[in-house]
Amino acid sequence: MNFSTFKRWVFWAHLFAGLLASIVVFTMAFTGVLLTYERQFKELSEMAYAQTIDIEKSVISTERVVSLLREKHPNEAHIFVRWVNSEGAAIPAWAGEHSYLIHPYTGDILREGEGVVEEAFHVITDLHRYLLMEGDYQLIGKTITAYSNLIFIFLLLSGVIIWLPKHISKKSLKQQMWLRQKYTNKQHRRRHWHFVFGMWSLPFLVVIGLTATLFYFEWANKALYGMYGEQVPTREKKAMPETLDADVVSYDTLFTKAQQHANENGYQDWYSMWMDIGKSEGVARFYIDKSIGHRQELAYSLYFDTGTGDITRTLYKTDWPKGSQAWGTSRFLHTGEYFGFIGQTIAGLVSLLCCILVYTGTLLGVQRLLNLRKQH
Repeated sequence: MNFSTFKRWVFWAHLFAGLLASIVVFTMAFTGVLLTYERQFKELSEMAYAQTIDIEKSVISTERVVSLLREKHPNEAHIFVRWVNSEGAAIPAWAGEHSYLIHPYTGDILREGEGVVEEAFHVITDLHRYLLMEGDYQLIGKTITAYSNLIFIFLLLSGVIIWLPKHISKKSLKQQMWLRQKYTNKQHRRRHWHFVFGMWSLPFLVVIGLTATLFYFEWANKALYGMYGEQVPTREKKAMPETLDADVVSYDTLFTKAQQHANENGYQDWYSMWMDIGKSEGVARFYIDKSIGHRQELAYSLYFDTGTGDITRTLYKTDWPKGSQAWGTSRFLHTGEYFGFIGQTIAGLVSLLCCILVYTGTLLGVQRLLNLRKQH
């Protein structure tokens, strides 16, 4: 089989695979665009509740925040409290799955449950991952998106073969890589856009597609961890404490110690700090983050013995096993958040280009099939 014949077979496989997965791939790409600045929009929604600085009052204590949550949910010992390092910032807090936004000076409940912005992003995320299928059908939705993602990777790789000009030269590459001012017809424009946008976004879309396999397939995780000679870690299900009786040292003291530790270790400019209690008996975990979120290289965990107040462990990303470090990097390469705002922006732009690729590819494919039908 010569290359021309092979390329023809690849073309038809590309065409039918693209038509088969077009709707799902477009849905994932479009929702990817909508999710580009998810973290920033969520932060803005909380900042809308920011309070004017009251010089006569101090920020409420951590003890009081925990007490408020315990009063509302006495049977829920798993508590999250998050501080944003900004004057007047409202305090997000959770008792299990129950979320609240608390006034930083009075302790009043500003918002119960998630706001409109958070709920909207939940819907978009569910559409992105499960096609909005719920309950027993969620697995079906996840399976559809999983295999559509594999088809998407095939489309990217086969597209390169179709794109290759007969004779590679500086002139041919320029023609294939840049948009033109004039086109002979709509089909010509769509085909050229498909090639140009596809090649410019190719490396980024390959990364997005390959990292997505980790969310769907066990073999992808085994391959990643296997590169470092490790096994995929299993999550141990252990009973969580029903009370906080083992917590002797005050949470205010632990918070103060966490702030001091951050200041002494180059994290004095932390953006947010989480306190997680009630997950393990006698342990309080503080997650100190310099970024707006999802930049694991800019954050670390600090563990306290709540009986003595001693620091028992510090955990940076570099302390994780190599396989887990690679998984964490892959997870946030998928969204671009690994590179912060710039990475998010690039991920959002190439997701938008992917929408154009699906649109132009579908029209080109349908037209090609119609032309075949006319010929017969």
